Amino acid sequence: MRIELDEWASAGDLGLAPGAIQQLARSSAFTVGPDPDSPGRWMLAAKQHVGIARVDGLELRVRPKVPPDRLIELLAASLDRIAWDHRDVAWAVSDDLIATIAGAFLATAERALNRGILQGYVTEEADLYAVRGRIDLSRQMARNPGLPLPVAVTYDEYTTDILENQLLAGAGRLLLRLPGLTNSLQLRLRRLEYQLLEVTPMRPSPTPPPVQWTRLNLRYRPAAVLARIILRWGALDFEGEGSTDAPAFMVDMNQVFEDVVGHGVREALDSKLTVDLQRGDSLDAQRQIPIRPDIVIRKGSRAIAVADVKYKRVARRGISSEDVFQALAYATRYGLRECTLVYPEQPPVERLEVGEVTISLAAVELDQPSAQRNASIRALAERLEQASALRSGSPAAQ
Repeated sequence: MRIELDEWASAGDLGLAPGAIQQLARSSAFTVGPDPDSPGRWMLAAKQHVGIARVDGLELRVRPKVPPDRLIELLAASLDRIAWDHRDVAWAVSDDLIATIAGAFLATAERALNRGILQGYVTEEADLYAVRGRIDLSRQMARNPGLPLPVAVTYDEYTTDILENQLLAGAGRLLLRLPGLTNSLQLRLRRLEYQLLEVTPMRPSPTPPPVQWTRLNLRYRPAAVLARIILRWGALDFEGEGSTDAPAFMVDMNQVFEDVVGHGVREALDSKLTVDLQRGDSLDAQRQIPIRPDIVIRKGSRAIAVADVKYKRVARRGISSEDVFQALAYATRYGLRECTLVYPEQPPVERLEVGEVTISLAAVELDQPSAQRNASIRALAERLEQASALRSGSPAAQ
């Protein structure tokens, strides 16, 4: 059974198996509940995640508002802070996010491997019956006290089983598990799998390891960036903490939006001010109530502006009272007369006045071309830089 939804949309009158209901109820990507208009049937709603997942025989597809090729550009910029070359995905562009990212990944991976599979030195530890490399005396004494053999040794192996290739192998394997890919894409993925047959595939993880780039491995960078994106957003957990068995590629647009806006503001102000992103803090002087504002701008030790990034639809639904209360708390914590809320679409008003605090409302639209989006982020950074830093008497402003 396949269910297709738009981002933030819902579908009702569904007959769902108990196993699927149980797993979807645990997921952060969907909400599921009884359909009030159809007794005995269910309603499923997409949240801020977009992509594809398969759970208990159910195939779920959530279409992003942002065009797939532009979403890949956003993912690359937010994960690795590189300016993505649009030509790497232009030929693979379609309305299907998975087909687009699979085509882009294959194009960059094939180009990287055309010059041969990258090799490098990996430090290995082993117990051998002949000395190779150097003897690890501490391990030898701990594991084999008084025995001459086997010998605990440490040596450097020149191999293809290195991080760069492990990322490519892991991303290719994950894509092969996803439903709906064309025969052509599947054939190319299997060819990639064969090329990297002696490489240990990296498993999906919310934090795939970064690569240290040098002139020797730079040709792998576009492919490795896409591989890390695939592995990061292929780690959706349906079964409980630590499980990545359900085939999925689900992008949390809230996280992408926070990364794009936060890092963009930091880059715009880096030479002038200190920009803290999602730094833990406390609302009260006794440090009993934790807070984590998305953006705090400081001049020296003094906070001069604070902003929170909200991936919400406000043009029709309006500004929620929860957002306003959170902004007021941040303004109080840092002794400011103003706090800024940033949304992915134009809010219905430019500001709200709540007592002596101004809640400024701004927009950074992700579906804009990169030049316009970057201009919006620079304008937001300038606005935050110029924000009044008048204190309200709170000692927490330091």
